[in-house]
This record gives sequence, C-alpha cells and structure tokens, in this order.
Amino acid sequence: MRDEQVLAMAAVETAREVDRIRDIIFGPQMREYGQRFENVQRDLDRLQGEIDHLVEQLADQAGDQSKKLQTLRREMRQADDGLREELRQTAQKLMADKVDRVALGELFIELGTQLKTGGSLADFLKIVEETEQD
Repeated sequence: MRDEQVLAMAAVETAREVDRIRDIIFGPQMREYGQRFENVQRDLDRLQGEIDHLVEQLADQAGDQSKKLQTLRREMRQADDGLREELRQTAQKLMADKVDRVALGELFIELGTQLKTGGSLADFLKIVEETEQD
C-alpha cells in the first residue's frame, strides 16, 4: 500500500507541476480570455435587458394605439350617424317645403285660363294670393 500512496502522491505532484507549467505558459492568455468572456457576457446581459425593456415599451404603445383606434372608430361612427340624421332631416324638410304637384298643376291651369280669357297679371296674382290664404 505504501507504494500505491507514493504513486498517488507522485501523480498529484505531477498534475500540480503540469498546472504550474500551463499557468506559466498560458496563464496570461487564459486570464485575458476569461476577462473577455466576462465582458461579453455582461454586454449580452445588458443588451438582453434593453431588448426586454423595448419589447415592453412596444407592447404599451401597441395597446395605446389600439385604444386610440377604437376611440377614432367610435367617433367616426357617431359622426357618420350624425351626418345621416342631418341628411334625413334635410330630405324631410325638402319634401315638406317643395310645391305640391297638384297645387302647381292648378296654378298653371288658372294661368292658362287667365291667358285665354285675356285677364291681367294683377287678376292672376289676386287669385294666387287667395289660393295661398285658403
């Protein structure tokens, strides 16, 4: 057993020596690579945080735009309804204000009769005034 312990200790000592030699030869480069890796990792973490923040802002803006769009649609619908109602009222007013065809026909008949009988324009206007008052 003693030989086995000696061999194990020699193997451990040899491994230490190899590590020391490796550290002497490659140590500065390994430390530099380790530092670079840490810097890259830190930059990646920072960039990921910025991306997450931008994604949140974009989601917030999308929500705001959606609300604004819904508001605009509602306003457009109300304005459209208002214009349609105004158009209906105007059409009804025009229908009520236009001259009745029957009354206009009677007026032309009376005018024709006055022209045939040789009546004056003053007589015709009196008849029209009397018709309007009735």
